[in-house]
Amino acid sequence: MVGMTRRRLLQRTLALGLAGSASPLAGRAAGACVEDASQSLRASVNYVAPAPDPASACARCAFFTADPSGGSCGNCQILSGPVDATGHCDSFSPSP
Repeated sequence: MVGMTRRRLLQRTLALGLAGSASPLAGRAAGACVEDASQSLRASVNYVAPAPDPASACARCAFFTADPSGGSCGNCQILSGPVDATGHCDSFSPSP
């Protein structure tokens, strides 16, 4: 950073900050059903998307509620937030 002006340093800092804040939005636009706050909980129940066995996908779980607008993200009572309907975790319980 030798020879860098203060203005250039501020421009780079601002650009990096904007890029970092836009990446979660880009994931949502691409259909990723992820909240950063739930990452450790997802890891603890071994959540993956898509499910290795479609018969045990979130869409078939008793804890899953489908998106009323028909989107690919639904709500999970265990993970307290959005999950992909094709995902799977260790807390899977077949819906009746």
